[in-house]
Amino acid sequence: MTSLVERWAAENPRSRSLHQQACTLFPSGVTHDVRRPDPFPLTIVRAEGARKWDADGHELVCYVMGHGSLLFGHSHPPVVEAVRQQAGLAFHAGASHMLEREWAEQVVELVPSAERVRFTSSGTEATLLALQVARAHTGKPRIVKLEGHFHGWHDYAAFGVDPPYERPATPSIPAGVAASLAVVPPDLEAVERELAAGDVAAVILEPAGAAWGTVPMPADFVAAVRERTREVGTLLVFDEVVTGFRWSPGGAQALLGVRPDLTAFAKILAGGLPGGALAGSGEAMEVLAFGSASKVSHHGCHNAHPLAAAAGTTTLRLAADGSAQADAADRAGALRTELAAVLDRRGAPGHIHGHSSTFCVLLGVGGELRDVPADVLKTGVTGELSTALHCGMLLHGVQLFHGAGFLSTAHTDADLDRTVTALDAVVGDLQAEGLL
Repeated sequence: MTSLVERWAAENPRSRSLHQQACTLFPSGVTHDVRRPDPFPLTIVRAEGARKWDADGHELVCYVMGHGSLLFGHSHPPVVEAVRQQAGLAFHAGASHMLEREWAEQVVELVPSAERVRFTSSGTEATLLALQVARAHTGKPRIVKLEGHFHGWHDYAAFGVDPPYERPATPSIPAGVAASLAVVPPDLEAVERELAAGDVAAVILEPAGAAWGTVPMPADFVAAVRERTREVGTLLVFDEVVTGFRWSPGGAQALLGVRPDLTAFAKILAGGLPGGALAGSGEAMEVLAFGSASKVSHHGCHNAHPLAAAAGTTTLRLAADGSAQADAADRAGALRTELAAVLDRRGAPGHIHGHSSTFCVLLGVGGELRDVPADVLKTGVTGELSTALHCGMLLHGVQLFHGAGFLSTAHTDADLDRTVTALDAVVGDLQAEGLL
C-alpha cells in the first residue's frame, strides 16, 4: 500500500467502518460494481452543486456527478422543487399521469431520430428493449456489438466490454446467447462481414466511442455503419445513456448528423433519478403497439415514474437551448488544458483527453494519444497507480470517477483550480514514490 493510500485510509475511519458493516449486508459491501475502489469506498452523506460531503466530514469537488446523470450538479433547486411538488401529488399513480406525455414530447422535440418513446427504469432496460424490438421488427436473430462498448449488464450486453472480448463478463450466460451475438472491433470491414450473412437484426454502439468517448471513434465510421445497415435491412441502435442530452440537447447523434433507428437513453433523461427510455422511428417502434403481428411485450412497474418524470421534464426544459451543455463543455475543455499543463511541467508521462463535458486522466503512458491502444484508453490508470491517484486526489478534496470525470454547470473556477492544484500535488507524490 502506497503512502497516499495509507494516509487516505487513516483519514477516513468512518467510511471504513461503514463499509465493514455493509459487507455483512451486500456482496463485497457495495450495490454497484464500480463503487468498490480500493482500499474501501467512500460513504457520502450529502451533496449540493459540485460538492459532496463524506461520512468523515471531508468536503469534495465531485466529478462523478451521479455517474454522469447530473448536468446541473447535485440537488439543483428547480429539479428538487419539481420532485417535491410531484411527491405531494402522487408517488405512483399506477396509471397514465400528467407528466409522461410532456416528457416524451421533449425527447421527440430534442432528439433527431425520435418519433416514438417507451420509458423504462434504467439504461440497461432500454438497451435490452432495443434489441428485442430490433429482432421483432426485422425477423432476424443476431446482434452485432463493438469491442469495448458498454450497454448495461443484461445477457446480450455482457460480452465484449473488456478484453478478452469473446469472453462474457459473467460466466452464467447461456451458449445460445453467445451464438446470437458477434463482437467486432470498430472497423467497417469487420461490421460488413457480419452484415453479409443477412441475419443481423441490429448493430448497437456508443456513437461517441467506447466508454462515453474515452476511446474515440471517427464520425465517418458511424456514418458508414448507418449506410451499410440501412442497405441490408438491419437496425442501427445508439446507446446514448451517457451522451444523450450531454453532448448536445439532441445527444451525440445531433452533433454527428447520423440518425439511428433506435436510441437508448437514461441518466440526464431522468435528471438523476432512476429512469430510462427507448426512442426511435415510428416504424421500428410499432412492434411495441397492441395489434402488431410481432408485438413485443413490455412491462415495468416504474416505467415513466412520476418522480423521475418530474426531475426529467425539468432537467430537459433547462437543457433544451444547449447553453448548459456548452457551459459544461467549455469548463471541461479549460480543465483538460490545465491538467495537461501539469503533466508537462512535471515531466510526467501521461495524457489528458476527453470530449464534450468530460475529461480522462491517463498516467504512465507516453507517446502520442493517437498511438495509445484502445484497451489502454478504455481501462485508463490501473492497479497500484490507479488506487494511489484515486486516494491522492481525495486527500486534496477531489473525487474522480475512475480516473475521469463529468463537468456540470455547477462547477466553478475555484473547483477547477482546486482540481489542478490537487493533480499537481498528487503527480509530485507519485513521482517521489517511484510510481510515475
